[in-house]
Amino acid sequence: MSRVNRWCLVLAVAAPLALAGCSSEPPPLEFGAARPSGPKLDARPAANSSLPLAQWPNACEVLSDAEIRSVLPQATDVARDPVKVTIIDFNPLSEAAPGTTGDVPAGGCAFRFGLPSTYESAHNSSVKVTFTAVADPALVQRHYAEDLADARKRAGEGAYKKEFRDLGTSLGTEGCFLPDVSDGPTCHQGPYQFEVSGMSTADGVGEYPQSKRNWTEKVLTQVVRTLGPRMR
Repeated sequence: MSRVNRWCLVLAVAAPLALAGCSSEPPPLEFGAARPSGPKLDARPAANSSLPLAQWPNACEVLSDAEIRSVLPQATDVARDPVKVTIIDFNPLSEAAPGTTGDVPAGGCAFRFGLPSTYESAHNSSVKVTFTAVADPALVQRHYAEDLADARKRAGEGAYKKEFRDLGTSLGTEGCFLPDVSDGPTCHQGPYQFEVSGMSTADGVGEYPQSKRNWTEKVLTQVVRTLGPRMR
């Protein structure tokens, strides 16, 4: 008899109600789809200019619990941690207007939550949304094109070749790319450029490094599909 079976036999004699812990398994992980329900993000930057940082969206308010559970129906105990973002002037045609460069205390946000797992953890999964530009859409489009070209170039450099992917408009925004297939997407829509990342150690996501690819394909892309329609 194995050590595990002997232990379960002892539990069965001493405390029958505890026996369930020896054989119980977490339910299969469920993946849903984007269902945007939050308010529109309504940035109105001046022509050829960045939006003043004081008017940037609070990233911790751009995903509701309901929108997270549309993508991951079993998510529990959702917590939000603001992430500081530092913005510099990316418009080479003019000097940055006062108030458009510096730190944005909640320019990003880490959404942490629990998913079914053999090893219990209140927050074994996360999604991070980070705004990297809020400006005149023409400026954002140019900034995004530079980042896209840079990511494409870096993917082919070095000993480790990244699997760069240009996703185009397939996620419902004006453009998205993956620096690597296991990375989260960088996207732009209207006056916004943003990145979505995250990870999970929950059962059903898979073993590392495949888990990162699965999380990107099944979760992070759906987060983009949630945000994109609300940026128009």
